[in-house]
Amino acid sequence: MDFLGNAVTIGDYVAFARNPYADLILGKVVGFTAKGFKVIRRNKDGKWNSRYWNSMSKDYEVVLAYQCVKIDYKDEKEA
Repeated sequence: MDFLGNAVTIGDYVAFARNPYADLILGKVVGFTAKGFKVIRRNKDGKWNSRYWNSMSKDYEVVLAYQCVKIDYKDEKEA
């Protein structure tokens, strides 16, 4: 469940921010942890990747459930 109580599944998109002064980030859920979601982020250049964000050895980053909300987003490649 996200911050608003919406059920989240693998393949869903979420919006989140890393700190109170950050821009919103678009993420795609690729897995789960005990407290949140494994996500890959859509970078400003349009590529999906999370390696540069404090996780050089992983292809994802962890976002806690209370830090994000599920959104309705269609990737251009999926449309």
